Amino acid sequence: MTTWIKPIAVSLGLLAWTGLPVFACTLSKEELALSLIGDWQVSNSFGTLSFNGRTMLLPAGNTGQAQIIPTETGLAVIGDMAPGTYKLTFIEEARFTLDAPSQTILEAGEYLFGEKPQIVTSDEAALIAGCADGEMLPQIYTSGQFQDTEGLVDFEVFLFVMSERSMYGILSGKLHAMGGHAKRVTHWSR
Repeated sequence: MTTWIKPIAVSLGLLAWTGLPVFACTLSKEELALSLIGDWQVSNSFGTLSFNGRTMLLPAGNTGQAQIIPTETGLAVIGDMAPGTYKLTFIEEARFTLDAPSQTILEAGEYLFGEKPQIVTSDEAALIAGCADGEMLPQIYTSGQFQDTEGLVDFEVFLFVMSERSMYGILSGKLHAMGGHAKRVTHWSR
């Protein structure tokens, strides 16, 4: 494992108990689905909030629980941050990528919140998980709508499956009451 990537891998909990990488990119869809069932700790990290033509930074925060359950048609997720049951879909056609935000956002985050966000790109995630050249990490998606104390929220969650113990991606939410849009890096672990 490349030296600069190892601290990120350890901080994200991407290594199995044996200390060896788990190769999620080589599992079949059925094996992967079975391995994801169960309880997850959700940690939402650094992000942005945009409304009225302005974008502001959001500090790391927001933790909660989620559970992935089997259904008659596949998998669903239940969570305490977005009450309800939401279908979980494997993305096979339109793949998404993660890119680091602009340098300005990275620097402003460190200046405003005293922390530099740890953001892993799609290529780094595949390298951390031990994928061979040309192999892609499995991706899952869920979306829905829930009533928050601030009003109605439409949300989407895009996750790279790193292993049966770790997923990493983006949480995106449209806040109807304020006409805003929030995005956060999210890490699911167990």
